[in-house]
Amino acid sequence: MSARIELSRPMAVPGPLALESMLAILHALSLHEAPYERAALSLGFDRIGVPGAGELSVPVMLATDAQPQRYECELTITATATTELFPTFAGSVSVSPMRDSGSELWLQGTYSVPFGAAGQLVDATILRGAADASLQRFVTWLAHEIVVRVEREQRADVAGRATAEP
Repeated sequence: MSARIELSRPMAVPGPLALESMLAILHALSLHEAPYERAALSLGFDRIGVPGAGELSVPVMLATDAQPQRYECELTITATATTELFPTFAGSVSVSPMRDSGSELWLQGTYSVPFGAAGQLVDATILRGAADASLQRFVTWLAHEIVVRVEREQRADVAGRATAEP
């Protein structure tokens, strides 16, 4: 059985620039390129009722298929090791341009838990909301990375134009 996920985060950058940055970041993540060579989904143990116990961080691999004409990238996220122990996410990440020159990042899809009915029971009880929470962290992190990358590129463009002027 799969659980449906639909998450969004606002971004204060124009849609076309956000899309370009999103695709570049996801591509680098899929290849484990710097600075994303240690990509992982994480979850605070407090989220599953164990306060003060730190975080669980699961290294992941991403398979991507960019669809820039649709402002979207199809995405599959799986654990890099012991894949049979962790949920798999399949869906898409997309950018929606907004009227105010901002944009919105969307993560939509499903995650499937391992171990059939027993896995579904654990997911619905002991680990209730764990996969959702780790994907919420991911989409929040990705939105932040997109904004930082766009702002950095805009500063570099301004600096380049300033040095090019006589």
